[in-house]
Amino acid sequence: MDKSILRKEIKVAKSQLSAAERRSAADSIKRRIETSELFVLAQNILLYHSLPDEVDTHRWIEDWSKSKTLFLPVVVGDTLEVRAYLSNNLHTGAYGIYEPTGEKLHDLSILDLVIVPGVAFDRRHNRLGRGKGFYDRLLHEISAPTIGVAYNCQIVTQIPVEAHDIPLSHIFTPDAIY
Repeated sequence: MDKSILRKEIKVAKSQLSAAERRSAADSIKRRIETSELFVLAQNILLYHSLPDEVDTHRWIEDWSKSKTLFLPVVVGDTLEVRAYLSNNLHTGAYGIYEPTGEKLHDLSILDLVIVPGVAFDRRHNRLGRGKGFYDRLLHEISAPTIGVAYNCQIVTQIPVEAHDIPLSHIFTPDAIY
């Protein structure tokens, strides 16, 4: 399937989820992550500040920052930089995403876990992003385990894969872990 067609189909499917379904899904995914060994053993976690159509991570950031060191991505040109999250250092950055204002993390090897958004995922851990390649470029530089988070409707049979695409370690949905 063509990536642009798949993006449109998933957008329609996500738009049909009610606010209550979205909240319930985010809570379920959060519980799955928190009970995973990957999360329990991790201290330095790269997370994302969700957009309205993504699995909501706002409460995750608030809760996890009490016991973990969190980092968030920052769009700089055509790349993502990683910066430490502090509750008072967010501003609206590129694409309307809240981003931290601190210094760039140069040593990405300190990351123990990376949680990434996506438009769609398949059971072989492939991820379809929004089409700009930000996460693919960043993930090439990171060796930590990666978790994609998704509503059930974002899991498809097969994602069209290109040479530069990086499969994730796991995909967490409200109903399953792949």
